[in-house]
Amino acid sequence: MSDYVIAGDTKDYKGCLVCVCGTLDHANEVLDRMLNNPTDNDKRLMRGHHNPRVAEVPKEDCWWHGNCD
Repeated sequence: MSDYVIAGDTKDYKGCLVCVCGTLDHANEVLDRMLNNPTDNDKRLMRGHHNPRVAEVPKEDCWWHGNCD
C-alpha cells in the first residue's frame, strides 16, 4: 500500500513534500484545487515551489505515519 502526496520542486531540490493526501483520488482533488482555486493555506504550502504534482510514496517510506522501527 502506498500513500499519495503533492510534491513540488524548488530552486535547489526536486520532489519536495508539500502535502500528504493519502489516496490517489484525494491527491488529484487537492492538486486540482491548488492549481485552480487555491485556499490561503494552499498558497502558503506552495510558496517557493514549482511543478506541483501527485507522487506515490511506498509504505516503507511514509515516515509521517510514525512507523520508525
